[in-house]
Amino acid sequence: MNRQLVFSSRVGDRWTFAIEFEGVWNPRKVWNEWYGYIWLWVDGEVVGMPSEFEMVTLGLDSLIWAVQKIETGSVKLLGALPLDAAVDLVIWARFGDEGPPPTPFEGDRSLLSLHEVLPGLGAFFDDWQAILIKDGSEERFIYRREGAQASETRWPAGTFKRVVLQAQHEFRKLATEWSG
Repeated sequence: MNRQLVFSSRVGDRWTFAIEFEGVWNPRKVWNEWYGYIWLWVDGEVVGMPSEFEMVTLGLDSLIWAVQKIETGSVKLLGALPLDAAVDLVIWARFGDEGPPPTPFEGDRSLLSLHEVLPGLGAFFDDWQAILIKDGSEERFIYRREGAQASETRWPAGTFKRVVLQAQHEFRKLATEWSG
């Protein structure tokens, strides 16, 4: 299928953290039903499924959901763990069965799941896992493709929230403009 690009935007810096999206098709001409692509850029690398064609709001809503959860709490234990162990523990808390945690943990597992960023909702970030840990004046974004080694990047506290909210605003503005 030949998909014609209607609008495109990037918020943030690809070499730090950015969200890029394209709107290419909207059958009903409603601002939140634009189909297209979304890319999450972390340290110059695309995190997610770059060829996934879906309603862009699903990807943005997933990131908004992460922003809202992360605002509510923090588990200091995660910052002390090796990268893969921290991701494993959060994914266990969110999706795991009632078996023992992959890393010793005593406490409320729902507090761990507050750190989940990916996979989130929708198909844009399938096969990816990411967590965000607040660490003083910085945020630690720890991410991996399922089955791979985790990587970490750090940026000033508030970067994730600022970029996600700005991308949501920019998408809504462009989608509304082109839906009329």
